[in-house]
Amino acid sequence: MRTTKREAELLRLINSNPMISQDQLSEKLGITRSSVGVHISNMVNKKLIKGRGYITDTEEFVSIIGGANIDLQGSSDNKLAINDSNPGEISMSTGGVGRNIAENLSRISVTSKIFSYVGIDSLGDFLINETQRAGVDTSYIKKHPTLPTSQYLSILDDNKDMLVSISDMRIINEMSIEDIKSFSNVLNQSSVIVIDTNIPVDVIKYITDEFSHLPLFLDPVSISKASKIVDIIGKFHTVKPNKLEAELITGIKINDEKSMLKVAKEIFSRGCKQIFITLGKDGVFYYDGKEHGKYYQKNIKVNSANGAGDAFVAGLVYGFLKLDSIKKTARYASAAAAIALKSKNTISSDLSLRNMKLILKEA
Repeated sequence: MRTTKREAELLRLINSNPMISQDQLSEKLGITRSSVGVHISNMVNKKLIKGRGYITDTEEFVSIIGGANIDLQGSSDNKLAINDSNPGEISMSTGGVGRNIAENLSRISVTSKIFSYVGIDSLGDFLINETQRAGVDTSYIKKHPTLPTSQYLSILDDNKDMLVSISDMRIINEMSIEDIKSFSNVLNQSSVIVIDTNIPVDVIKYITDEFSHLPLFLDPVSISKASKIVDIIGKFHTVKPNKLEAELITGIKINDEKSMLKVAKEIFSRGCKQIFITLGKDGVFYYDGKEHGKYYQKNIKVNSANGAGDAFVAGLVYGFLKLDSIKKTARYASAAAAIALKSKNTISSDLSLRNMKLILKEA
């Protein structure tokens, strides 16, 4: 049976505090106590909760809607010579912004579900199996009958920064509003929904309208893809643009911290609750309407910048669910990114809450 928006709101509050009273639920939602009672009764009948004590039938989880692909990464030993063969290393791993965020969340003890597409091919099977091994629920990955599993090829220079990339992500463009509708029951039970802009813009707009009662997190991914969501940026609870993406979204040039605050305030004025502007080696600027600041993680050894942003988003979600301030969230997200930067792989096997806390203790 379909979960209503009001039931989804109640589930989120109950998951956060199973001992919450009907009076407290009524106050938080702005509805009468009797209405809460009716909704609770319906939820028991639907087996969404199990009666007294508000024992829920599902644990808290985060849904991630976005890309899942195979990453091929070439890293040059020396300065790249254009139009020539360059000695170096080539590696293959599972990737995709959405999938990476889901795995990173799993590694920091947040239950995650990925909603994506793969092809009916060996790479798709490999991707699903590896993602399952990482602890992510892959039940909502669909297999496309004709298109191949997405692949992403990146070339790193001798400083381990991405020089150029080529992506074959035609398959994710096949995601439709009907797909999201078929997943609506489970999506409505999410504590957070994370969206990466690789999915079609009409699907993004549908999600922001249909699931506006839930905290929606957005990773703009790139300048070209960020352009798709400029008009609806205010429908997201939390956004993580980099400096260039933030300038594109607002039309305001960032020259210093004062102009950065102006950009953050502009995004906030459109409806966002938390803004994190990532600044590469210079850290992150954060703003939530009450508190703002800049956080820089010291002593970071960089082996590969690929995947750091995905780890950062996972840290943001963890902070929203578990921490009590935007500053703490920025610190935890930065620690997650720092661990990712130290790894040659897109996903660091060292990412864990314990290691994040160790980094913060040393900072």
